[in-house]
Amino acid sequence: MSKLRRTTGLGVLIILVVLALYRHYGYTPADLVVTEESGENDSVSVHFYEEEKVEIVAHSNSKQEESTSSQENIKTPVPVPRDTLKNRCSHSKGIHDNGADLQVSDLVESLEFRSENPETGHYPGLKPLPTSEELTVFLVPHSHCDPGWLLQYKEYYEQNVRHILTNFYQFAMQHDDFKYIYAEVSFFKLWWEEQKEKVKEDMGRLAREGRFEFVQGGWVQNDEANTHYFAILNQMLDGHQWLHTNFPDAKPRAGWAIDPFGLSPFMAQVNKLFGLDAMHIQRVHYTVKKHLAESRQLEFKWRQSWDSSGETDILTELGAFSGYNSQSTCGPEPDVCYQYHFAAFTNPKFRPHRLLHKTSPVNLKERSLKILDQWRKKAALHSANAVFIELGFDFSYVIKGDLDSVYDNYKPLMEYINNSTELNTQVKWGTVSDYFDHIKNKPDKFPTLSGDFFTYADRFDHYWSGYFTTRPFNKNLDRVLESSLRRTEILFSLQRAKEDVKKKKEDVKKKKEDVEKLTRARNTLSLFQHHDGITGTAKPRVVDDYGSRLFKAYKACDELSAAAIRHIMADSGTDLNPIRIRAAFKELEKFRVLEKEVELVVVSTIPRRTAAAQVIAVQAHLSLEVVGNRGEVIPQQVEPDIEYGKLNPKSKLITFWTELPSVSINTFRLKNTEQVKTKTTAKMYTFGEKSVSPTCQDIVLGQNKLVIKLDCKSGRLKTIEKRGKTVDVNQEVIMYPSALSGAYLFLPTGDPTQLLTDSTRADIVLVKGSLRDRAMVTLKYQESTIVLTYTVYHHQGSESEYLDLEIMSDLKNNGDLAIRLKTDIKSGDSIYTDLNGHTIQHHKYKSKLKTQGNFFPMPSTAFIQDSSTRLSLLGSEPHGVASLSEGWIEVIIDRRSKHDDGRGLGEGIQDNIPTPAHLRILVEARSETQARGEGYRVENPSLVSHWTLQTLLHPAFLLSRPLSKQTLPASVQLMKPLPCDEELVNLRYVDNQTCQLIRRKLGFTCDIDVSNNCDYQDTAIEELFTNDVTVTLEDHPFSPFHHKNDSNKSDLKAMEFSSEYVTFRN
Repeated sequence: MSKLRRTTGLGVLIILVVLALYRHYGYTPADLVVTEESGENDSVSVHFYEEEKVEIVAHSNSKQEESTSSQENIKTPVPVPRDTLKNRCSHSKGIHDNGADLQVSDLVESLEFRSENPETGHYPGLKPLPTSEELTVFLVPHSHCDPGWLLQYKEYYEQNVRHILTNFYQFAMQHDDFKYIYAEVSFFKLWWEEQKEKVKEDMGRLAREGRFEFVQGGWVQNDEANTHYFAILNQMLDGHQWLHTNFPDAKPRAGWAIDPFGLSPFMAQVNKLFGLDAMHIQRVHYTVKKHLAESRQLEFKWRQSWDSSGETDILTELGAFSGYNSQSTCGPEPDVCYQYHFAAFTNPKFRPHRLLHKTSPVNLKERSLKILDQWRKKAALHSANAVFIELGFDFSYVIKGDLDSVYDNYKPLMEYINNSTELNTQVKWGTVSDYFDHIKNKPDKFPTLSGDFFTYADRFDHYWSGYFTTRPFNKNLDRVLESSLRRTEILFSLQRAKEDVKKKKEDVKKKKEDVEKLTRARNTLSLFQHHDGITGTAKPRVVDDYGSRLFKAYKACDELSAAAIRHIMADSGTDLNPIRIRAAFKELEKFRVLEKEVELVVVSTIPRRTAAAQVIAVQAHLSLEVVGNRGEVIPQQVEPDIEYGKLNPKSKLITFWTELPSVSINTFRLKNTEQVKTKTTAKMYTFGEKSVSPTCQDIVLGQNKLVIKLDCKSGRLKTIEKRGKTVDVNQEVIMYPSALSGAYLFLPTGDPTQLLTDSTRADIVLVKGSLRDRAMVTLKYQESTIVLTYTVYHHQGSESEYLDLEIMSDLKNNGDLAIRLKTDIKSGDSIYTDLNGHTIQHHKYKSKLKTQGNFFPMPSTAFIQDSSTRLSLLGSEPHGVASLSEGWIEVIIDRRSKHDDGRGLGEGIQDNIPTPAHLRILVEARSETQARGEGYRVENPSLVSHWTLQTLLHPAFLLSRPLSKQTLPASVQLMKPLPCDEELVNLRYVDNQTCQLIRRKLGFTCDIDVSNNCDYQDTAIEELFTNDVTVTLEDHPFSPFHHKNDSNKSDLKAMEFSSEYVTFRN
């Protein structure tokens, strides 16, 4: 009690008030000790713990806070005139209709969805195109090669792809009329590197003659549901740049997406960016596809939802039938098509059809007319009197005689039809571009179409919405690598900007090795974007191979980043280590515990000033604090080291506040503390079934701007109050039964089980401090453990705008684990989700579809809203999301199933790894005078939402180095701020001292008040870099195959990307 007697009257009053409040709330503090040794401007924070004593340090003297910044040249942001920002967001005002002839959302609304199986046959009673109308048929040999699925990437190459590409080449060299296509650069690169110069020269001639075509040109055929635009652009750049460097004759002209499980319009925008003329797509819900086919609208110009001018239109063809193989693409009757699957003669993996016969003079006429009937029936579904027929399937033509069987049996059929003038048909070997070149000049106008093609179903009510979440551990690691690679690219490029052009031989060798390491990291990220990679739909050993590659690339990026930082900071030391580490692929990221005084390095790659809390871990027995580079006081708090629901008694966390200039490297010091002016010490307190009164009141986190309330028994989130406006949230944790679900399909067999209700008694740990409040809630469900960590920040800035929610799932039971928020927002039947982190798509709940048909991909963002309020979920990794009732929004967190869903994998999902899902919940007030109501096709996030997501996906990078005599600068700003509605997508290393600057103009809503916390200036790109760097700049297309353009990139419009080459001059 001696310490209490030394407190001032104010301190005693605080204690009495706190004790009274906590007794009223039903909490009984196990111990409470408060020490106050400071003046009247200092504050006291009180913490309740039960076991370990943890020192809580809060520097909050108002005079001290005025000098907390340790960075040089941090200027107060210039307020942006609201009228200026409103003009910049005006593109989204009033866009109810972008002028497209077809809106996918309208089609889905109007169609009757029957439970059918189109694989048993298509369009019964379909009549063929009359012979009075001329028909052109293109036979297009192809082989769909997955870079990982049932076998690993390298195994597929060695056992299949090497032989396929060799067989194609040798056959084309022997048959002058033969043509074929190929898509995956990741495989082609391996084959190319094994070939002699003669083969490479021959391949160049085949490409120049149009007999070989590279379609799409990406590193892989990427998934379109879970992928983020950064990774999509990266894999396309990897593919196109490799082709341009090594195989320049193979310029891609046509897009090719035959196997992704649902399709995003963002890929149409990407294909347009990369100079492709047209694109072919395949997997669309069978009911939607059937409608488009029967109305002869399978060819259309795909338009972006935000584009009313048609600048983004790209000619697109949708395959008419359920598959992309020889057995199902020739026409509406699969049983007939299979009779022409001639590769079955030589390939034992195919079972020959009972009516499969070799073409001979005896059956030539009958066989010719039979296949022509299928082709003309197919043509009756298309609008241009032309069709192309895919001849191939997964890993086709691996056996040398397969191509001979196909060619030798089709050749007589082609000649018979071509020579029979009364049939009015021409059949030829062709490529995809041959087909599009033929139809694009047709006089009939193709309709324009706008919208996405999610969620895909191939038959019955079998919706492919499970893979939106399947294997979240690797999905999370994907996003970690994206952020690491982006940061490394930026630092690597800016390091080159400061290099001396005169290099020693050993420096040149080291640089070459670093470039190769960076390239491998890029290629690894690109490989994982494959539609059986990031989707989680591969065999477990393949999943592990992907994960191991991602982990190695992540480690390489950290090494390259550290080396670049040392170079830029002129640091002569060699020991610069990340604060957050992963010891192995399947281990979670954790803190590296600091054991002594060190220098801290904090790197920001956000192109605007950011204010955020940073966290480090130190040994528990040490008395340490963070100060600025020159000893300035930094706002901070010390708290127990609790991560993923587990307490580490040997360490504690120091949370400290930073204000970081745009794209900068900043230094701080962790030093021994001899005297602290304000100190609060208390024991950790756990709220559980035995320690909480039945009548306890809500747990409160936050203060002033943002306050959240949790149920004191269950720990569930009840309300979010922001700036005086309260939203009822009523959180649930639920588990859908998964007796039929698999890696691809989400097929719930009943209502979900409630895991978190008012009667639940959860273990709760509460930590309240001057910088942030945290509550950790641990739930047990049978053999599974779920830990919910809620965090609210107190300091000003965008970080105090949201509730941070981390869900750590260790799923041992079969089922689909979900978080559901049941709010009082009058959202009707609408939910808005992002497409690849770029555009927002409006969806409506449809009672005619089952639950699984109302789930959509959420690569990063989803929100519901009414005329006055918007609630957004921002995710650090992809999830499936739905709004199944008004005011509801729910995300699938993890999945486990022993069931094989019959889509080729041959097993369920039983290899779950404990995985953290990181969500930010953002509540924003909408201006009722500006809110447009429901029904508009274009909605955008707010600027604050954009900024919040950027810092979630690209957090500051923290490292430490031993203290030394060399003093590093307090802050080095590497780039000036971009306008607040622009994003630095990448500063991608190209060669020598050239990099590719990729920017994105944000689309943001006018309905939510625009923040003034923004450095706004239209900086000329030439002046974007710091004064010690001179640059030359040229606009450059995304694909190196296309000519440089002279467009004025300062006039970048919302939702557009720009690409410029920046060359540094020393």
